[in-house]
Amino acid sequence: MESLKPKIRGAILTPDAGDAYTEALRRNSDLSVLPAKFIIQPVVYEDIPPVIAFATTQDPPLEIAVKGGGAHSSTWASSNGGIVIDLSKLNKVTLAENKKTITVQGGALWGDVYEVTAKAQVDVVGSPLWFVGVGGFTLGGGYGPLSGEYGLAIDNLLSATVVLSDGRIVKASKDEEPDLFWAIRGGGGQFGVVVEFVFKTIPYAGPFGSGVIAYPGTSLADVLKTIKEWKATQSPAERLMINFSRPAPHFKPSITLLPGVFHDTDGQRSKVVLAPFLEGSVKPVFEKIATAPNMLAVSHAADASLAHAPKRVLIRGTFVSDFFPELVAAVWEKWVAFTETSEEVRGSAVLWDLTSPAKLAEVGLAETALKLREPHYWMAVQGRSTTDASVAAIVQFTESTVQFVREKNAEFSRRDLGWFVNMCQGSENPEDVYGEHLPRLRRIKAKYDPKKVWNKGVVIDPLVD
Repeated sequence: MESLKPKIRGAILTPDAGDAYTEALRRNSDLSVLPAKFIIQPVVYEDIPPVIAFATTQDPPLEIAVKGGGAHSSTWASSNGGIVIDLSKLNKVTLAENKKTITVQGGALWGDVYEVTAKAQVDVVGSPLWFVGVGGFTLGGGYGPLSGEYGLAIDNLLSATVVLSDGRIVKASKDEEPDLFWAIRGGGGQFGVVVEFVFKTIPYAGPFGSGVIAYPGTSLADVLKTIKEWKATQSPAERLMINFSRPAPHFKPSITLLPGVFHDTDGQRSKVVLAPFLEGSVKPVFEKIATAPNMLAVSHAADASLAHAPKRVLIRGTFVSDFFPELVAAVWEKWVAFTETSEEVRGSAVLWDLTSPAKLAEVGLAETALKLREPHYWMAVQGRSTTDASVAAIVQFTESTVQFVREKNAEFSRRDLGWFVNMCQGSENPEDVYGEHLPRLRRIKAKYDPKKVWNKGVVIDPLVD
């Protein structure tokens, strides 16, 4: 490592660095933390090629992990005894003078982006949560609150700067390195370190009607009926998330709706759009709806609840073809039964996203590496434990529940949608993650990473024709 120090400007952290090293290991989930031998924090793109060269020339080669936001609940951004390229110092966000594009470095969080867009009164398709990294979110597709009107993050990506495994730094777009540009739009972090993204901005979508509408578990059937009826008139400027949780102090099973109503200048649109949930046959036990001025505020809405959530968290998710009330009800029963087994796991939750899929379906399947372009939604199972002893239980619960959802969705829709790469753990079959695009992705892997330097996540094996 002494030979590397003169070649880079960024910090090199080892366990001897004390608090700085410990802080750099931190992830959103305690289950994602692994003790790296070295943590490199580049401050310029040119810091990264020497790190790759150092790692790959050791005997044996050192594993390389890339950490953007560190929000994923797997260990993909960590390494046990290897090198972590921590992009946190590369977090600059620059809005073009004409406000038509925004350039985001690979270590930025969506909160960094929203701080800039909020001041400029423009928007961008990004994560609903401020602490999610721009890189991982985007490379997996980028399903966001504004996707109903403007598609996925990858559909608004104009170009990217990528550090390749051979040390080259290239720009990828439809005109430059088009195969690479195709692959990183939905193919995950298998092709290089993306150190810069250039996105199209979109017109200001606020004010945003948002908040919480909560019902007791005994109202589940009526709530699902109301959602199905509401969904028939849902516009792309309206979204709904369904959350199963046990809120304090009584910890009783609760169905919580988290709505989003865009372009709500005076709060009246929210009143009209959400009337079926507030004034219909089933009444909430708690509701609080207000307008937020921008996506920065929206992205911080869950801060209070997440601050008290157990940090041992494992998240797995999958896709569903439509809103099937019987499927949601069946998962509810499984979740209730599991969270009643122990206080240690009752913080576990289930999320269903109902953002209009019409816009994402306008993009052709062959245009990006994303495996799905038919209308679909996603769901996620959050297994949370307060103790190490119950970690095995949340692993089993999350895995079995998403497998159940996948199988039932295939039964109801006659279409197996496989897995969502951003909610995988790495053990999944690549065919189930990348679909019919896998052969092309394998050929592109052979072109840009033939030695599999990037071997974290759902790994793509190089294919030489």
